[in-house]
Amino acid sequence: MIKKMLSLALALLLVMSVAAVSFSAAQVAVAEEGAGAEVAEVAADSDVASAGAESDVAATGDNVIKFDAASAGWSGATILFYIYDLEAGQELAAWGSKKLAGTADGDIYSFDPSTIGVVDGKQYFVIFNNKDTTAETYQLLMDTSCYGDTAYCTGNSIENPVDSNKNSMEARWQNSSLGPRLAITSIGNVVGDTCPANTTKYDMFVTFLTSDGKDGLQNAMNYADGKTQDQIIANVASSLGLSDDEVKKATSEAGITYGGGSGDSGSGSGSSGSGSSGSSSGSSSGSSSGSSSKASSGSSGSSGSSGSSGSSSSTKTTGSASNTQTGQGETVLFIMLGVMVAAAGVIFFMRKKERA
Repeated sequence: MIKKMLSLALALLLVMSVAAVSFSAAQVAVAEEGAGAEVAEVAADSDVASAGAESDVAATGDNVIKFDAASAGWSGATILFYIYDLEAGQELAAWGSKKLAGTADGDIYSFDPSTIGVVDGKQYFVIFNNKDTTAETYQLLMDTSCYGDTAYCTGNSIENPVDSNKNSMEARWQNSSLGPRLAITSIGNVVGDTCPANTTKYDMFVTFLTSDGKDGLQNAMNYADGKTQDQIIANVASSLGLSDDEVKKATSEAGITYGGGSGDSGSGSGSSGSGSSGSSSGSSSGSSSGSSSKASSGSSGSSGSSGSSGSSSSTKTTGSASNTQTGQGETVLFIMLGVMVAAAGVIFFMRKKERA
């Protein structure tokens, strides 16, 4: 009777050990599956956060300038963005070049100036040109601070600095303080209102007095319409907002005898400008000419911070899975050892009974 009970007990212990091992294996599988799901979830969250960060960069890193074609009545036309480096005295791409074509989104055209060499820290001017009709805007100062900004036509017209028989449409930025380039035209009128950074109003005046070209006093005298030299000088100086002392100094520097004069209505800006000296270069190609620009810092993009959260989540998940597997392995080991000790005890006891 005792022998049967012991055999039954031994069989039960073996069944229990098998069940325990099976249960432990199932728990490990569940734990691993759960850990894998958490890792997948963390990876998905990380991808979403990363995508969001890239979207933010794209939204804030807008390295284009824009033009509202509807404001000029140019809807559906091919719009070119002609950009001139006033400091270097050269165009960045030839007038009419396909490189200058803007990308249309409805009536808003955009263009990336960096594709033709625009850099931070320098001023330029831009002329928006309707390639289909050859119509163009007046020179609008720009730099990289204008990235993301939209230019529009005001409805006003401005005399072309080189060809007084031609007028150009006035364009301005919606947000930037940079405006139409301040310049003295070929017949001695002052147009625009923003002095380029590479010159001053005084230097512009001296250049006008000393130049033998179409941008100089001698050429303006050819179209004086009865005005004396002193009157032309007075008109230009008044429009630039120069003081009497500055006019006397400039005419003396240019070697011109100036007896003073009263200027009539001028179209320039008021206060005299200050800034680095240097003569402005007014050459240009195509039907447009002159140049000016402005420098600025580029746009900055925002970056996402998904990395830290993803890292902490992964660490947590890995630690949880590792601890679960270690605890279950120890439990199985203790069960197996217990079964072996019990089996050894039963065998020892049965042999002793048989000998007795």
